[in-house]
Amino acid sequence: MLHRVVANRSVLDANRQIEITPEFLEVTLQNYQRKGYQFVSLDEVYEIVSKQKRSNQKFVCFTFDDGYADNYELAYPIFKKYNCPFAIYVTTDFPDGKAVMWWYVLEAILKDNDTLVLGDGTHLSALTIEEKNEAFDNVRSKIFNAKGEDMERFVGELLNKYTFSFSTLAEQLALCWDQIEELSFYSLCTIGSHTVTHSPLTNLSTKELEKELRGSKSTIEKHINKPVVHFAYPYGIYNQKVTEFVKKAGYKTATLANGGKVRLEEQSEFKIKRISLVE
Repeated sequence: MLHRVVANRSVLDANRQIEITPEFLEVTLQNYQRKGYQFVSLDEVYEIVSKQKRSNQKFVCFTFDDGYADNYELAYPIFKKYNCPFAIYVTTDFPDGKAVMWWYVLEAILKDNDTLVLGDGTHLSALTIEEKNEAFDNVRSKIFNAKGEDMERFVGELLNKYTFSFSTLAEQLALCWDQIEELSFYSLCTIGSHTVTHSPLTNLSTKELEKELRGSKSTIEKHINKPVVHFAYPYGIYNQKVTEFVKKAGYKTATLANGGKVRLEEQSEFKIKRISLVE
């Protein structure tokens, strides 16, 4: 599991953990290649898991969550160089310019302030990197626990002491539809779904859940003119109800955010484990 490939990584731990450099990505591909791993696509992972199809050769599948522009600008050329399949799970609010990238908004605010003042009156010290990381974790917990809330409104109220623009940030960091369409034409790139808004799915009503799953799928399909059958749970958060709705929406796989290696005896097509690639 990957998110971003960047020249310069973030200073805050949470965001830094979802970023790797192009050099690190290339060395990683070289290392797997040298160790004799087979590079496989998500469709091949589905065949392996659904049919309990064992192989004598170890395999690795590279997947990106969210849909950042650097996946096209920096990662794509490297995967192409090594003829390596990869997948991007697109959150459709990213290319639609509506993504609530609160994690990078929060980093920008913490970078410029020694105290974080939240809309609910909470004051958090942010003098040192350690305190900034603690403040980030505090806000993240509030966001994850905001059941049934409209994410943009909730984050806007939480950070209402500061000026920022979600749409501007999305325009700067997210893939555009033209890039996604181009990637979809590349035989080694699979475009999957990562919902519409990237909200924790267990917090949503049935109606909202269906909208996230079916809406993202149909939007992507209209743009790339191909079926979208692979899904990734935002934040890796799911329950039995969510999994059942993913199946009903027409996906054939769903991936977790963690869990370790794919082992056939403990694997389901809708709970495929991943390992985060951390530099």
